[in-house]
Amino acid sequence: MKKTLLLFSMLVTSIVCIYTSHEKSNSTKGMTMLQTANIEALANNESISNTGPAEEKKCYGGGHKMVCRCINSNPCTGTDCY
Repeated sequence: MKKTLLLFSMLVTSIVCIYTSHEKSNSTKGMTMLQTANIEALANNESISNTGPAEEKKCYGGGHKMVCRCINSNPCTGTDCY
């Protein structure tokens, strides 16, 4: 009778431990719908482009070119060496 009670208590304890660890791992994996919606809202209307101001840099061989510094939201286009 003692062996049966001991085995039963060990079984119940291990089931509780497995369930608790499973719930804990699942709760931290995914993001909530609110978090996902916030990330998508922040990412809307983003564009990756060169921004100004441009500054002149020396090229290999003595020429110069304009390079965008990506500091603000003004559009900017770099140039080849001239």
